[in-house]
Amino acid sequence: MSVCYASGVSVDLPSEQRLLENVQVRLILPSERERFDQLIQRHHYLGNANAIGQVLRYVAEYEGKWVAVLTFCSAALHLKPRDRFLQWDAREVPQRRHLITQNSRFLILPSTGRWPNLASKILKLVCQRLGEDWNQQFGHPVLLVETFVDPQRFRGTCYRAAGWEALGQTQGFRRRGKDYYQDTKHPKELWIRPLARNALKQLRAKELTPELLVGAPEPPPPPPIVETRQMDGFYEFIRPRLTDPRKAKGVRYPIASIVSLTVLAIASGCQGPHAIAKFAGSLNHGQRRRLRCRRRKNFPHQFDVPCERTFDRLLKVIDSEELTKACAGWMATLDPQPAKVLHFDGKVLKNTDPSPARLHKDRQLAEAAQQIDTPVEDQKPKANKALTLVNFQTPDQRMVDQIAVPCDTNEEAAVAAHLPKMDLKGVCVIADAAHTVKANCRQLTQVQGADYILFLKGNQPTAFAKAKQLLSSDIPPSG
Repeated sequence: MSVCYASGVSVDLPSEQRLLENVQVRLILPSERERFDQLIQRHHYLGNANAIGQVLRYVAEYEGKWVAVLTFCSAALHLKPRDRFLQWDAREVPQRRHLITQNSRFLILPSTGRWPNLASKILKLVCQRLGEDWNQQFGHPVLLVETFVDPQRFRGTCYRAAGWEALGQTQGFRRRGKDYYQDTKHPKELWIRPLARNALKQLRAKELTPELLVGAPEPPPPPPIVETRQMDGFYEFIRPRLTDPRKAKGVRYPIASIVSLTVLAIASGCQGPHAIAKFAGSLNHGQRRRLRCRRRKNFPHQFDVPCERTFDRLLKVIDSEELTKACAGWMATLDPQPAKVLHFDGKVLKNTDPSPARLHKDRQLAEAAQQIDTPVEDQKPKANKALTLVNFQTPDQRMVDQIAVPCDTNEEAAVAAHLPKMDLKGVCVIADAAHTVKANCRQLTQVQGADYILFLKGNQPTAFAKAKQLLSSDIPPSG
């Protein structure tokens, strides 16, 4: 965030020339963190000392007296002006974002009346050492630093004087959660500065050098090859199986088109509405036509794709159970062989609302919850803070089914209540130890004609002690 000047005036500082010649920048010590945060909270106009991701905190001082404090943290997830300037596509952003850091706080402690060049001097000093400090602290380099300037408060003069470049205004969105944004109606100016002479060339390179790959997340799997006929096939399969929850007035894209674009984007490694919209924009007009996108006015051979907000709005209101059945049904047409092995496991989706409570009106779910003989302290946490989904899939990653865990129960009860609804005859079911419940074993073998491989651990103390008593030794591969 842009530089902020405190209102107090220091009386112990020398003339400007002497101050600029002798001011020094260093990382703060752990014992100085409390003082650092208090200064930010008391004097910075944002009033918040928090920083996310990897963080370095600096202090500028003259003869031991603090004159400024700065915070650098992980870069913003999505910035269209920055990503466009660096020529990054949607797949490259998460793989290269670790090479950028953000100046999130910059506070000059004394008044600036006598030292108009102090801020730019401090920025110059910290940028000279930032790359080396980051490498030593986090084990990978940074090549670019970014910041936001509030045009209603500042003009970015000190950044311009320190060699920073303005890339234009943001769209005024504030991140809420991992990939959801709120329109603040208050855009900021984005400024950047390369930290090395060839930094931009390295960031724009088609392939990163090995040393720049250090610290990058695991690369996503390569995009799957989707044949043109499959694009038509998925659209035609789900079109009669999805109910559009939107009002008819103002609808520009069929629900099947938006879902088809979403599925293709996720299969290509995209995460969130922003990346999905970027993927949709990268399709050629022939691909857009086959997905029934909207024909562009006055251009009969060109087609528009939905914007990010369109994807976001639809994904919030679409019937999830209906979508699950449609996708699972389409995958079954690609692999019509009956499943022989079925694995299920629960995953918690962060930054999501939990599934509504259902225990009070679902008799089968209530009975399943009562039959769980795992001690309460060893049960998986209830899904009262985020959405928990249980995926049923084959070893070839074909999804057969998916359920949401209600917020008033847990994964074990939700699975136990759902098993009787599935056709599992001749199927070997695999799950982790949380589902090693006698009721589940009886249901699978005696009622549904299935087999199971379930793990036995300390979360079933009675059964575990009995097994150790009856078995002469550990069973491979456990021992």
